[in-house]
Order: sequence, then C-alpha cells, then structure tokens
Amino acid sequence: MTAYAIRRPPTAFADTRRAKEVTEIRDPRHLAWIASLPSVISGAFGCEAAHVNFPDKRFGKHMRGKGTKAGDNWTLPLLPEEHRTGPDAQHKTGHEQAWWESHGIDANTLADRLWRVSGDTAAAINIIMEARRG
Repeated sequence: MTAYAIRRPPTAFADTRRAKEVTEIRDPRHLAWIASLPSVISGAFGCEAAHVNFPDKRFGKHMRGKGTKAGDNWTLPLLPEEHRTGPDAQHKTGHEQAWWESHGIDANTLADRLWRVSGDTAAAINIIMEARRG
C-alpha cells in the first residue's frame, strides 16, 4: 500500500484573510527610482522611498501585521526629515493616514499612479506636481 501526502501551502489553514494573500512586491529598482523623484510634500530632491502602510479597500490593501511593511509598489518620495527624522515626520505621528491627509495627499492613489509609470521620470514628476497642487 502506498501513502500519499496532500500538499497544501503554509497558509492553507491561516485564520486571517491577509495571511492568504500573495507576498508583497519587493522591487529595489522601483525604490531607487522613487528616491530619485522630488518629494510629494515639499517638491525638493534628496528623497527616500516611504512606504504607505495604512489599508485602503479601494486598492484591496488590508491591515497588515505589526512590524510588517507594505509592498514596494506602495511607496512615495519623501525627504528624510519628512519621512523619519523631523519632529512631524510620517513615522513619528502615530496615525499615518491622518498625516497624509493633513498634507492634502491621497497617498495610496498617488503610490498606485507612480507604480503604474515606474521608471518614467517625466510622467512621475507630472503626477507628483499635479498631486501637490491638490
């Protein structure tokens, strides 16, 4: 008699919807390109890629586990002081979505638009300037 094993993915019996979703996109080239763009807040250069971490049902983004990062497709260019080091930086506010809204930025829509033109710097600058005008 031969025994057969049923192979299931590790998340087959996961108890959360998020655990069953596909792995987040990791794309170092996109991150480098995002960092080369002007800040979506100030328009200045010298940025780093800031991940937009809050969920958004419009894009199928669900709540993530603590300590996990959104995919690299959900990034926007911010200066280090806007992102991490300044007193009012994105990472220091405690409520990221409200931080973006206070700056008049629809962060998930903007990140999605930049992902769709990834590598096309002229198109990205136009998208960022349009978003900054509100």
